[in-house]
Amino acid sequence: MQARMSTIQRYGAAILAAAITASCLAGCARGSAPELLAEPLFTLELGRLEDQVDLFQTAGSAMRGRTRIAMRDGLFYVANGSARKIMVFSSYGDLLFLLYDPQVNPKPTLASAPKEPDTVSTRGAVEYPFRDLGEIAVSSEKVLYVEDAAPEGRVVKDPVAGTLGRIVLRFDRRGTALAPLGQEGPNGTPFPYIVALHVTDGDQLVVVCRLAATWQVFWFSREGVLLHQVEIDRAHLPPIDESGLTASLVNIVPALDAPVLYLLIYYYSSAADKASTSVTARVHPLDLRTRQYSSAIELPQNPGRKEKVGFTTQEIVRPPYDLLGAGSNGHLYLLGYTDSNLYNLVILGLDGRARGRAYVVIEDSELTYRDTHLSPTGIIYGLLCGKAKADVTWWRSDRLLKAD
Repeated sequence: MQARMSTIQRYGAAILAAAITASCLAGCARGSAPELLAEPLFTLELGRLEDQVDLFQTAGSAMRGRTRIAMRDGLFYVANGSARKIMVFSSYGDLLFLLYDPQVNPKPTLASAPKEPDTVSTRGAVEYPFRDLGEIAVSSEKVLYVEDAAPEGRVVKDPVAGTLGRIVLRFDRRGTALAPLGQEGPNGTPFPYIVALHVTDGDQLVVVCRLAATWQVFWFSREGVLLHQVEIDRAHLPPIDESGLTASLVNIVPALDAPVLYLLIYYYSSAADKASTSVTARVHPLDLRTRQYSSAIELPQNPGRKEKVGFTTQEIVRPPYDLLGAGSNGHLYLLGYTDSNLYNLVILGLDGRARGRAYVVIEDSELTYRDTHLSPTGIIYGLLCGKAKADVTWWRSDRLLKAD
């Protein structure tokens, strides 16, 4: 709360009477934009037990493995890389299902997975020899997609793409392993480095990969058939109309209702003057059916802040917006850093008009690690990890569009 209050004060709340409440301070200082506070749903203890998350690291060393979270229909899926397990929780924090590597995990107390074909896996546990967990995603049918390292014998050394050593494991709702996906489909060539996994409204899987100089995107049907594949390098970015700008592709997210990719591109001025500190951000839709770009969507500027330096006032430029994702409503969700523990959220229509705005409070100063995402329904959720615990949390950004 102290971090939040100091942020509010920097926006001019200190001039108000001390008797005014903190919520009123936020409203007065930030105009009509509401403030979205984190709503913790449940807490995970740190450790190696079946319902705990292992985030331990020695001083000065990197965290072992990646830890990721996904949400679908009120269930939360936590992939804990260092413990080589995936936990499925209810919104109240009850552990419902566990996929785990028995070589590094104690035997769970959960019952074995139900065998009846029409039974949902509830309070079950299934063993699987995970290697190096990464990104995860979940379909509406509760098919779980999990990035993992390919078996050593399947790793490919490509002279151009480098090491191709990542695959996407698939598990049905009972924890039964399906054929893993590679570039061509089931049991295909391993992927390069995977940036993200997305599931569309039609339960199609989108795998976004990154190489040294290019991005690759693989779009699969719900059965795992490759539908679209595209490679985007600097030469295939949209042409730049203005002179003196350098383009940098920052992020790629899919539309949820059509085979369209949204490319977030930052444009930097090459001029050696003050203007070079500003960045223009645009989203370029790429239709994979036609391989054509649509008209660019100009993103608003992330508002700077004014700071008094001596007898002059300078404007502090903030970083441009990042593209958090696209919702099932067709809107783009932008998140920009504003101040310590505070972010500016803009919900943007494809016509470039803002449909909603809010300040999002994320207590980064109290965290050692976090993983945040956007659900198809427009809820921001995440795993917020401190030194003693990890909170599964959401921000109800979907409520900003009630009147839309």
